[in-house]
This record gives sequence, C-alpha cells and structure tokens, in this order.
Amino acid sequence: MTAVNDVTASAHALGASRTFWELIERRAALTPDRPVLLQEDRRLTFGELRDRAERVAAGLYGMGVRAGSVVAWQLPTRLETALLSFALTRLGAVQTPVIPFYRDREVRFALRESGAAFFAVPGAWRGFDHTAMAERIAGELDDPPRVFEAYDTLPDG
Repeated sequence: MTAVNDVTASAHALGASRTFWELIERRAALTPDRPVLLQEDRRLTFGELRDRAERVAAGLYGMGVRAGSVVAWQLPTRLETALLSFALTRLGAVQTPVIPFYRDREVRFALRESGAAFFAVPGAWRGFDHTAMAERIAGELDDPPRVFEAYDTLPDG
C-alpha cells in the first residue's frame, strides 16, 4: 500500500509543476539516477540533466541570454540540443527551432520574423557549414543575432 501511495504522491507532485523547468527539477529530485536521454554510448540521468542544464543556462546567461530573449537554434537531434533547449527553458528564453536542413532563404525568414537575438548552429554538419551560412545571413539583417556553435560543446558557467 505504501508503494502505491508513493507513486500517487510522486505523480501528483509532477503534475502540479507550473513550468517545464519545475517539472525537470521535481523529476530529478524523485529519480535522480534514472536515465532520461540516451544517444549511442552516452546517457544522462534526470539528475545529470538538471545539473548540466543549469551549467549551460549559466553559460548562456553569461552570453546575455535572459528571460524573454529570443534564441533561434538550428541543430540536429543530439544530447546537446536537448541540453540547450532545457537550459533555455530554465532561463525563460523564447525558443525558435529551425529545421537543420533549411538553408539561406528559410533561415533568413525565420531569423527576421522571430527577431532572434541569438542563433545556435552546429558548425559544419553533414557536409554543410551552418556557421558560415548563419554569419552571412546575420550580416544581411538590420538587427543581427549573435551566432554561436552548439554541437559538441555548449556554453558553460
């Protein structure tokens, strides 16, 4: 009976989360050692996810990302992409994901329409230099975003 009550209490605690970040914190507190993200031979537990996302959030904050900042990202599905997204959630930033296969025309439109102040790209990925494209487009915009690479490494603080 106690196990059933514990599960019910845990489910209630998770369901009572007011924000996505609060949900992450509560889940990490309940099951810190349970794996949540898996990629090939790498994995992150809920506790590791919370801790690493906090460090990435601190690094982003050091770059000037604040609550309400618009951050576009054009990244493939990887652990680092999830960490960046969770860190942006932690900060209360507005996220504008851009499909990684889009090129100049679509990316320019997304950056212009979103008013992104920051733009995370993977660098060279699958034979295409996203950084060069992003910097080229940023040079064409009246209010260009700060371009940074977020593939193998992320801002850390």
